Amino acid sequence: MKIAIISDLHSNIEALQACLARAQGQNVEKYICLGDIIGYGPDPAEVLDIVMSLPNVEVVKGNHEEALFTAYYKGLRQHIRQTVDWTKSQLSASQLAYLETLPYQVKVGDVTMVHASADQPKKWPYIYNIELATKCMRASDSLVTFVGHTHQPEIFFETPSKHIKNITPSPGLSVPLYAHCRYVINVGSVGQPRDDINAASFVIYDTVEREVKFHRVAYDYMATGKKIIQCGLPHLFAERLAKGH
Repeated sequence: MKIAIISDLHSNIEALQACLARAQGQNVEKYICLGDIIGYGPDPAEVLDIVMSLPNVEVVKGNHEEALFTAYYKGLRQHIRQTVDWTKSQLSASQLAYLETLPYQVKVGDVTMVHASADQPKKWPYIYNIELATKCMRASDSLVTFVGHTHQPEIFFETPSKHIKNITPSPGLSVPLYAHCRYVINVGSVGQPRDDINAASFVIYDTVEREVKFHRVAYDYMATGKKIIQCGLPHLFAERLAKGH
């Protein structure tokens, strides 16, 4: 089975639609969303509706969903709180109820899916280095754990000699997942990439071949940015789309 794994959509419908068009052309049968469906962008309700309608979809909670309902909101910077408040005003009661009850992580077959890390998933740690990736590996009961949150595509893996290494994956190239290794795979961001590339990022995981392929998809980020400004949201979020940072 081919599974499309998307994360950090951030209310960016143009990026999401571009990624879904690519996934549909790859014979994807199932979708996993690693959270942060909303936040930053101009189309939260529409993006959430699309995610909820995807075939065989499973969704985990991200920190932007958490910010809608808990004291986590208070620790955010003012301009992000502004976006949380606006986003909440755009969502229906049923949509809010759906987001509030999302799990923090799920297992799909023999693979773990979580927004930030399997290590203390409710505290939202960013996996920026090998030490943090190692904590995630040790906390997961799966050989392969998919994450998002940093908005930067990356693969951390444990060698047979128990050393942890990392690579930045090349788009379009299949990466085999060996049974004798452990992996933490960051799928990057659909809606707000931060690796200096403004193309949307997602992963297709082939459960039969045991391999992953990263995809980068160009989309009309200028249209998204224009809507961000029209909605009265901070201009910074439009600027980040153009820069990919």
